[in-house]
Amino acid sequence: MKHDRHEKNKKDAEETRIDHGDEIKRLNRIVGQIEGIRKMLEEKRKLESVLIQCKAVHSALKSIETRILRTHLDAALDEIAKIDKKKNRAERVAELEELFKHAS
Repeated sequence: MKHDRHEKNKKDAEETRIDHGDEIKRLNRIVGQIEGIRKMLEEKRKLESVLIQCKAVHSALKSIETRILRTHLDAALDEIAKIDKKKNRAERVAELEELFKHAS
């Protein structure tokens, strides 16, 4: 059990080195878009305009999800390439497969 906790902490430390500054900026923009949608609804704006903005938010979130996943995958592939033991590589690949299941 202690070994599993160490591995998790090691992975968390590796993931903290990934810079998500661009994604955070994009999320802040999305927050503004959502506030705009709320205001549009309060002002009883045309449904078509509201739906267009909702679609834009959805698209922006999907883009952020893709960017985060791609960044994580790049880092994980670099890590896998450095792992000497085949068993450890296989475990890491299995973790990535599980991540992709949740992302799709």
